[in-house]
Amino acid sequence: MHARALRRDALCSRARARRAPLGRVPVRAAQLGQALALGLVLLMAGALGLFFLFSTGQTLDTRQRLDNAADAAAWSAALWRARVLNFHAYSNRAIIAQEVAVAQAVTLTSWAKYFERFTANASVLAAVYPPVATVISAAASIAAQARQMTERAAADEIGWRADPVLGYKQLLLRSQALLHRSADTFGMGAVANEVARANDPRFFAFAMSDAGGYERFTRRWAGDPERERLQKLVLGALDNFTAGPRSLDLRLLLLPSSCVGTTLDFDKWFQWYRKRGGTVMTSLDRWESADTGSIHDWRRRRFFFGGCRDRENLPLGWGAAEATNGTPAGWLLAMPGGTQDNGGATVLAAFDIAGAGYWGFQHYDGIARVRDLDYAALDNPRFPVTRVAVLARIEGNTVRTANTLNVGTGRLRLFERFAGGRMWSLASAEAYFRRPPGAPARIEYASLYSPYWQARLVQPTSAERAAAAAYVR
Repeated sequence: MHARALRRDALCSRARARRAPLGRVPVRAAQLGQALALGLVLLMAGALGLFFLFSTGQTLDTRQRLDNAADAAAWSAALWRARVLNFHAYSNRAIIAQEVAVAQAVTLTSWAKYFERFTANASVLAAVYPPVATVISAAASIAAQARQMTERAAADEIGWRADPVLGYKQLLLRSQALLHRSADTFGMGAVANEVARANDPRFFAFAMSDAGGYERFTRRWAGDPERERLQKLVLGALDNFTAGPRSLDLRLLLLPSSCVGTTLDFDKWFQWYRKRGGTVMTSLDRWESADTGSIHDWRRRRFFFGGCRDRENLPLGWGAAEATNGTPAGWLLAMPGGTQDNGGATVLAAFDIAGAGYWGFQHYDGIARVRDLDYAALDNPRFPVTRVAVLARIEGNTVRTANTLNVGTGRLRLFERFAGGRMWSLASAEAYFRRPPGAPARIEYASLYSPYWQARLVQPTSAERAAAAAYVR
């Protein structure tokens, strides 16, 4: 029954088909193929969108990496400049240390001469008591050898540190000049390009001209008034023994004075041993040191009413030394540490000031002409900054877009329009002075004596943008 029903339905369908008019297509057959056409349209639109998205994405990615490379190049260039300024600060401190070492060498020579002479004279005075004389005589022999060694070592040290040609100070000054040149526009360009190419070999970067701003930022001192500023720093850095006064007043209880019993002042009843000495700079090119020691007696001026006065009775020890550039003075031009109190010993020390023929004492080059900030030329002398503007670029034909990959033709060929055929990026940074976070809380103005120079990125100025626009055209 079921099979006969199916055959009947099939025969009816064929009959209706034969009776249908020519040219009419069944509804179900007319709908076939529409999805395919729509799919092709969507596929073309998606492909075109992907085509545009690929080029745009590559351009934006290159732009982002170029901006990052420009920032890194500018910051690195400013960091190098900050390190150069810090080197100036360290070298200036080292030059001050060299000056202090010269002063100490002169001081030790003067003291060694004084001690040699003191022990030699003391051994003569102690001859009346042989046990003591033997000890003092041995000390005098040791003092003579120590003086000779000290004088020779001091002369060599002064020569090594302060020779006008090969001294440590001159080497430091030459290194300052060399590193100063490495931080100019050309040097900053080399640093910036190296950093940019390390990010991508296709990048190129250079530092734009600062119209001489860096050259005006610092300068080497030349005149004596400027050298006097460094001299004050050197004198302030001397230790107490070197700077003096090296004074001692000792009451000699076994030696009564000429005023004993004639005055109520107990101190004037005895003789005194007075030690005087010090180290000074008599000029910007000469150190002078002297040490003297004498026995003083209180002597009556008049028998009843004149009172007592202090008079040098016997010079016991003396010594002096100088470090100078060229011909030595050969005499004490000052009275360092109050040596005028021992007038006789001071004269003897002046006669003995020569350096025993050691060359170093005549090869001191004087207070150095160091490099410091040119405060008169700074926009802000208290908190100055030195800027570095870096312009980075990449050739447009090296950006991996559809056009450079030769994808597309006709109207589907996308052509990028970069300024001057290149993609550009501008970045700026500056070196500035700031105390480290852990430093004591106090204000310290910028100088080339404290190594607190740092680097940071900053916004390009209008002038830098205008200069960059001139390059891009």
